[in-house]
Parts: sequence; C-alpha cells; structure tokens
Amino acid sequence: YTGDSEAHITSCRHALCNAVGIEPERLIVPRQTHSINCVTIDRLPVDNDMLQGVDALVTSLDNTAIGISTADCVPVLMADPVNCIIAAAHAGWRGAVGGIANVTLSEMLANGADISCIHVAMGPCICSRCFEVGDEVASQFPASCVTRNLATGKPHVDLAAYLRQSLIEAGIKENNITMPPSCTRCNPSQLFSARVLGINSGRIFTFIMQQPLPA
Repeated sequence: YTGDSEAHITSCRHALCNAVGIEPERLIVPRQTHSINCVTIDRLPVDNDMLQGVDALVTSLDNTAIGISTADCVPVLMADPVNCIIAAAHAGWRGAVGGIANVTLSEMLANGADISCIHVAMGPCICSRCFEVGDEVASQFPASCVTRNLATGKPHVDLAAYLRQSLIEAGIKENNITMPPSCTRCNPSQLFSARVLGINSGRIFTFIMQQPLPA
C-alpha cells in the first residue's frame, strides 16, 4: 500500500512469523480495497489471487494468523472460542456502511460459529472527535453516530460506535464487544495515521490466531 520495498515487507513478515512461532505460509494478509468481500481460509497454502480485493477473513485453522492492515480505519476481530472460528475485518467508513461487520459475522455462522459465543474486539482507530467528514458521508450514518463540531459545524462520525450498534442488532451480546483502546490520529508517534502522516504512512497489522488446546 505504501510503496515499501518487497525485501523490507518480506523481512517484516518473517520477523512477525518468528515472534508468533508460525511458518510464513500461515500469515494471511489480504489485499484490501474498502470492499465488503469476506473469504474463508480453509486450507493452506493460500492462492494470492484469492486474497485480492478482500477486506475480511474467516478461518477455523489452528496456528494460522489472519489479519488486516489499517491506518485510521477500524480493525475488527471476532472469535467463537467454543466452536473455534475466528475472523478479522477491515472497516473504513465505506466498508462500515456497506455492512462488512455483518458480512463477516454471517461467514462465521456459515462456518459453524454460534452467535451467542462470539466475542468482538476493535483495535486502535480514528476517534469521532478526529473523524471529520463531509455531509455526503455523514448522511449515510444514523444520527446517533454523528456529532457536529460546535466551532465549524462540520460533521464527525463515530465509526466504532456504528459498528458496535450494527453487531448488537445482528445478535452479538453487548458485553462481548470491546471498543478501541485508543485513537490513531491522536497518537501518531505510536500508531500509524493516514490523516496525520499521509496515505503512504505505515500500516498497523491487527491479527488473530487460535492455537489447539494441549492434549
């Protein structure tokens, strides 16, 4: 996404795999396009063509890290620890209003997850105070997720709150949802933010992986 060299990208991915203790073929990174496309990873190795234009992944495979890249958008991780189904979704405003969270949830259920067992955690993303948008974007969100800057009159959208609301309406238990711990734009020295650093900033890779229980 950022014009980084292939050698550096490969080096970083190998370092992550070494830290997590998996082979490189078990690190699954989709090529995101702000779509609502979700793919189930049910075998390895994964054909790269299968990951093009994909913004969410679901798997039941052990020792396989599925994740997404963000730099202000919301990373959404989901897990059913009972039925061993996990998911990772990338939710920018387009994906959010398009229903990426619900599409991912439906894919989990199709793979055997139980909605009553699913836990959701959102990673660092842009907060509503920082996420100023145009009226054409704000109009696509419910009023409960839109505020206006008193000084400028510009609308601000709370992406994480919108996703939370969508997931609760879909049947996820309120207490099973963990909201983002921090804002990317408020913390550019610690977290990548495209709004602060530009579109070629680095990306935060947020992933989830399940390991088999010891015998």
